[in-house]
Amino acid sequence: MYTLGELLEQRATQSAEKEALIWSTSFHTFKEYNERVNQLAHYLLSHNVKKGDRIAILCQNNHPFPTILLAALRIGAVAVPISWQLTKYEIIDILDSAQPKVIFYDQKFHEVIPFDFEILNDVITLQVGRKNSVETVEEYNEIFSAYSILNPNIQVSQDDIAMLLFTSGTTGNAKGCMIEHGHVYSYIQPSSQRIDYEEDGRFLASHPFYHMSSINNILKSVSNGMGLFLLSDPTPEIIWETIETHKITMMLAFPSMYMQMLEVVKNAGSKKSSLKVAIAGGAKVPAYLIKEYEKLDISMIQGYGSTEAWTVSVWTPNMGNEKIESAGKPLSGVEVKIIDPESGQEVKTGEVGEIIIKSPYCFKGYWHNQEATDKVLRDGWFYMGDAGKVDQDGFLYIMGRYKDVIVYGGDNIYPDQVEEIIEQIDMVIEAAVVGVEDPVYGEKPRAYVVKDPHASLTKEDILKYCRDRLASYKIPEVYFIDKLPKNQLGKVLKRELK
Repeated sequence: MYTLGELLEQRATQSAEKEALIWSTSFHTFKEYNERVNQLAHYLLSHNVKKGDRIAILCQNNHPFPTILLAALRIGAVAVPISWQLTKYEIIDILDSAQPKVIFYDQKFHEVIPFDFEILNDVITLQVGRKNSVETVEEYNEIFSAYSILNPNIQVSQDDIAMLLFTSGTTGNAKGCMIEHGHVYSYIQPSSQRIDYEEDGRFLASHPFYHMSSINNILKSVSNGMGLFLLSDPTPEIIWETIETHKITMMLAFPSMYMQMLEVVKNAGSKKSSLKVAIAGGAKVPAYLIKEYEKLDISMIQGYGSTEAWTVSVWTPNMGNEKIESAGKPLSGVEVKIIDPESGQEVKTGEVGEIIIKSPYCFKGYWHNQEATDKVLRDGWFYMGDAGKVDQDGFLYIMGRYKDVIVYGGDNIYPDQVEEIIEQIDMVIEAAVVGVEDPVYGEKPRAYVVKDPHASLTKEDILKYCRDRLASYKIPEVYFIDKLPKNQLGKVLKRELK
């Protein structure tokens, strides 16, 4: 079995002159892509980056991101993609946990990097992209004339950690999922897939690269020899325009983006599109959305998974519309059980319980957080925290969540993080955050706040405090309440709030 750093080497010999990374003004062939990865790998080695050192990436969907990712993997360093939706306050938390040796960043995100903090004292920071352009800066470009194009040949094993993918946690406790080379390598092999990636097709990389599902597509495009068209600032209009102009055949997005794209098509009047496959995930995909895309001759595929579990199951149109409400069937090698969360016993077919999985693609655990790991990984089974059922035909249905996590369009919001921020405000006595239904994003956060009855605190005061400390999608609606409903042990009854 190969490691992830070797994938591109293989592909560059098979498809040397084929376009690999394409953007609005240029492209790199697989041969150039491979040589640039080697040059960047030598740059990292020259700065004393060793196996296991972390490389943080805070970059848009442009050609540097996959190049940096694969250069890190090639030398056994650990790639740490960071969401550019986060605030400086949240990014400090991740950097403090990951302790990267190098940070690559685009000028656009300069403001959110805590250059003035002690945690960056000995960290190499290198700006990559210009502010409002797909062009890269001179200092980054110089790497590709100064370093060797030959493979540095660093020994990397399947058990080595390839990536740390952070899921939002409470402040001071962002959880880094440790993803091993071997797990991902086996996952991206065609044998594990239910989706055909055509070598002569083009994949639209408009979904943010810091997401697990997008990293997946960077690696699959290499494994399958498929061109990746890079789009940094996608709007529904720009996506359709790009599909048409550049003959895109596949893409990935959250259901909310597909809804917005559908509005554009309806207003413009539909015409035949080159797009054949639209992959959706991150949140439940409404059946009507799948059917609307079917009318446009586009197959919508939906999957179920998480950063920890990668993909658990996939539904494809050939499984039949009578199973359209399901999350499909588990991937090969993935076992799914539904258990009673109280007793831990498996429930009968068709009964609802907690979803647990055993998978060759599952993460190794949370970085430097054994306590959190032990809560979700038990006897080789990963506890998804979701409620679900499996029917007599083996199809998995997601019924909601046992965990409080709110899924906003595909991004996870952990209520305790938002609560902790609100409770820092003077004159707030306590707060509880729950997810409420939203027609576009599936769920959105709502905060119920108990304040000092004599305080002049307003909803706007709370929102302003949150905006400075939380990514925009985590900002809740705010409702003042006299007291929170609680049980005899003093635990907030969030179901009652919902």
